[in-house]
Amino acid sequence: MALATAHFPVADASPRLTPASAPPRRAVGLRLVGVTALVAAAAITVLAGLAVFHSMLAAGQYRLSELESEIAVERERLIDLRYELQTLHGPAEIELMGVGALGLVSATDPIDVRIEPRHIAAVDAPQRSIHPGGDWLSIKTLLTDASTAHDRRS
Repeated sequence: MALATAHFPVADASPRLTPASAPPRRAVGLRLVGVTALVAAAAITVLAGLAVFHSMLAAGQYRLSELESEIAVERERLIDLRYELQTLHGPAEIELMGVGALGLVSATDPIDVRIEPRHIAAVDAPQRSIHPGGDWLSIKTLLTDASTAHDRRS
């Protein structure tokens, strides 16, 4: 008796999926790595942008603090200049400038200048004008006459 052997194909217990119905595991892993790389690149780009923005903001803040210190110095200088202006316009400084630089002398007694009405009437209107063309020499003469007349009375 001879035994006959037959070859039967053995069926797999696990059903095979075709590529059309489900993607292989390797493709899913590659997609996951790609998405992760893309997110990482976006995060690095955002962080670099924030670093640039922060450095610009810090530079602006530094310039602002420099300007504030310059303003404070200029305000102090303005206060000093205003004080100097007030002292230059003060009576003591004006007297010192008049006596020293201009050669003015102090009056011994107060002098009242009085112009007689006849002197005013003697000068006609164009000569009393202070506009160009007025005769200042005649007005000076009248004032000198009035001043000497006052001195003769005293």
